[in-house]
Amino acid sequence: MINDLKVGLLGAKSSIKRGNKKTIVFIIFVLSLIFMNLVFLPSMIGGISGMFTNFMQYPYGDVVVEPSGDNAYINNADNVLQKARAVPDVHAATKRLDVGASIKHKQKIVGSTITGLLPSEEYDISNYPNIIAEGEFLGDLSRNEIIIGAMLVEGYFGSEIYDNLGAVGVGSLVDVVYGNGVVRTYKVKGIMEGTFELVDLNALVHYKEIEDVYGLEGGKATSVVIKLKGNVNSAKAKEKIIAAGINEEIFTADEKSDAILRQAMQSIDMINVVSNLVSLIVGAALILIIIYINVLHRKKEIGILKAIGITPRSIVLTYAFISMFYVSMGILAGLVLHFSLMYYFTVSPVTFYESITIIPEIQSGLIIKSVLTMLIMSVVAGILPAWRVSKEDILEAIWGR
Repeated sequence: MINDLKVGLLGAKSSIKRGNKKTIVFIIFVLSLIFMNLVFLPSMIGGISGMFTNFMQYPYGDVVVEPSGDNAYINNADNVLQKARAVPDVHAATKRLDVGASIKHKQKIVGSTITGLLPSEEYDISNYPNIIAEGEFLGDLSRNEIIIGAMLVEGYFGSEIYDNLGAVGVGSLVDVVYGNGVVRTYKVKGIMEGTFELVDLNALVHYKEIEDVYGLEGGKATSVVIKLKGNVNSAKAKEKIIAAGINEEIFTADEKSDAILRQAMQSIDMINVVSNLVSLIVGAALILIIIYINVLHRKKEIGILKAIGITPRSIVLTYAFISMFYVSMGILAGLVLHFSLMYYFTVSPVTFYESITIIPEIQSGLIIKSVLTMLIMSVVAGILPAWRVSKEDILEAIWGR
């Protein structure tokens, strides 16, 4: 076996040296692009996933407490807040009320989610106060005032896709028809633009507005949103919050984003799977064709080698090593291209509408998996045509039949 390996390596080295240099470079280039496709697209998808998780901070903070079972509200939200704030890992916490409603401006009407919040507490919890594109954020005394999401306003990003209220601006009056039939008129105090549907299709009012409209008492809430200190692990913090005696449903932002992200990313994941599959098929076909043509051209030489005592195993190993050389060089070139692009897009991330940035994620596990997949593919694709010829009769091989 050792002799076969030595002979195979020697044969592969000789064959590569005699090969056309331009053809070899072209093969390596194509294989590097195939490897790039296996690792770069998922890295960009990982960046999109990370961006999506950051967006989830708006409605969910780091940890969110929601009503348990079939309950519509957390009935003791103030008690939950007290327990949550007592947890050492918690930086701040606030309560919110989310309800469905219709917003009307002149002849236009759209459905939306209205979030009732305590404005001064949001500065320590979310980015809502920092994404006001026009006007001002709500204050603690803001009554009969509303913040409108940008996608509900004509002219803003996304408004052309969804139904919008037309030319609404700061100071405009809008009517909000709540789910219980109550109608309230609000003055638009600001327009928020987070460039994300969970934010820009919604509206914000003071917590007391929702409480009054629905006649709620006792500090009810549809959610308690928690912001953690520094780099505290949200999963571990969740365990401590549960241990504090909070018996409602508790989720981390990652858990919330994963659930939504799985739905949002299904199409992209399918494209990625198909793209990777096509790349591997193309790569395998390329190696198979190259080795097959090489074998056909050297069929007579292979017959002579067998006649002087070179074993079929050595011949098969020769082409396996040739195939591995091509793929290994393609992987190395692909890694150089991959990390060059990763560096470029990290320094100059892809930006949409000045506020959405996608920074690719380096996934070492994926890179290792892709390297092993390509190498296995190269061995299989290199062995098949060589194995077939190595089994032929010596005289037939020499005569090239």
